[in-house]
Amino acid sequence: MDNTKNQCQSCKFFSKSGSKGYCHRYPPQACVVDEQGNSATLYRIPEVHETGYCGEWQNGKQKTQTEELVMSECRKQD
Repeated sequence: MDNTKNQCQSCKFFSKSGSKGYCHRYPPQACVVDEQGNSATLYRIPEVHETGYCGEWQNGKQKTQTEELVMSECRKQD
């Protein structure tokens, strides 16, 4: 099976910022960092390689305006 066309880079949930790629299929994952009794809640968006692929791939040409706006805002945070 040839998965070259179903790579992350062509997925509707993929965004690229510099040399990094991110998957926005699901909401950001929260993680708690405890630095000697002080805790902070951070979030992370899964980092993926542009030539990777998974079972959640969807055609990137079908992004809605809202999805484009959300991904552009996420790129600004990098």
